Amino acid sequence: MTSTVNLAGEFYVHDGYAGISEYIAVGLSRLGIRVNLLPFKTDRNGLSAELLRILEQSGPEVPGPLIFNSWVRPELDRFAGREHLVHTMWESSRLPDCWLEPLNRARALMVPTRFVADMFRASGIRVPIEITPDGVDPMVYPYVARPEREGITTLVVGTVVPRKHVPQAIRAWQLAFEDDPTARLVIKARFGEEGRAGLTVRDERITIVSENEPSRGILHWYEQADVLLALGSEGFGLPLIEGMATGLPVIALSSEGQGDVCADAADLVLAVPPAAWEDVFEPHLGHCGVRGVPDVREVARLLRWVADHRTEARALGLAASEWTHRERNIWRKPALFLDALEQHWPGP
Repeated sequence: MTSTVNLAGEFYVHDGYAGISEYIAVGLSRLGIRVNLLPFKTDRNGLSAELLRILEQSGPEVPGPLIFNSWVRPELDRFAGREHLVHTMWESSRLPDCWLEPLNRARALMVPTRFVADMFRASGIRVPIEITPDGVDPMVYPYVARPEREGITTLVVGTVVPRKHVPQAIRAWQLAFEDDPTARLVIKARFGEEGRAGLTVRDERITIVSENEPSRGILHWYEQADVLLALGSEGFGLPLIEGMATGLPVIALSSEGQGDVCADAADLVLAVPPAAWEDVFEPHLGHCGVRGVPDVREVARLLRWVADHRTEARALGLAASEWTHRERNIWRKPALFLDALEQHWPGP
C-alpha cells in the first residue's frame, strides 16, 4: 500500500499543468498519502492553504513512488536512473521523436484523454498508459445564472499560439456579428505583451487581456460571457470544461483531446469537426503530425444560433454545467492516480 509519494512539477495557479499539480497533491493528501513536493517552479500567490502546508513540510526526495507532472523537459532527466511515473500530454497526431525515449523510461504514463493515450501508442510508446481525466473544481467554477443583457459577449481563453486558432475565432466572430454594434469579443490570454505578440485587431468591440492572474480560477471572465469559443488543439481542453461548468454554451473544436469531451457530453457541446488538417512543426522538436483546424463558417453559424436562441442556449449551458460537475470533477483525479500507482509501482 502506497503511503508516501514524491510529486515533481510546477506549482502556481495561472497554468494548466501547474494548477493541476495542486489538485493532485492536495487530493492525494486528503486520501491519507504523505506528499513530498519536488518543485522546479513555484509562485505562492493564489495557492491554497492546504498546498502551502504540504510545501512547507516537503524536503529532498524521499523513498517511495515518484510522479513527474509536466511535459518532457530537462528536469525529467534527473529521474532517469530511478523508477518513476509521468503525467503528461501532447496536442497533435504524433509525439515529437525526442519525447519517445524519456517517456519509455517511465514505469507507466498517466494521460488525460483517450486521444492522448491512442496517439502515444501509435507514436511508439511501449510502457503502460492510464487515462486519468482532468477536471474542474465545482467550488471554483460553479454554475452562474447570467442576467438578461443587451448583445452577446463571446469569450476565448488561451494563449496566442498557432494551435489555439485565435485568428480563426476572431474571423468567425466578425462574420457572425459583422453588423452588430452591441456584440463583444474578449480574448483572455497570458504572458503580458509577449502573450499577445503578433495579434493585432482593429475592431473596437474586441478586448485582449494578456496579464497573468494569480487567482483561483478566472470565473470573473466566464461570468461576463454569454458563449465560449474553445477552438484550440488540446491534449485535454481545460477552458472547454471550465466554461461548461459555469453554464456557458460552448462551441468547441471536436479534435484532439477535446474530442473526448465532445463525444462524452454529446449534444451538450456545440461541436465543430475539423474542416482541414494542418502540418505541425515545432521549433527544436521537429515534425509532429497534424492537427485539426476549425471551420470558420460553421463556428459563425453556431454563434448566430446562440445569439438568436438565448433561452435554448441557457438551457444547454445549465445541462452542460450539471454534466461537467458530475463527470469532470477534478477531485476524482487523485484517486485515479493512486490506483495507477498501486497497479504499476514495483513495490515498497
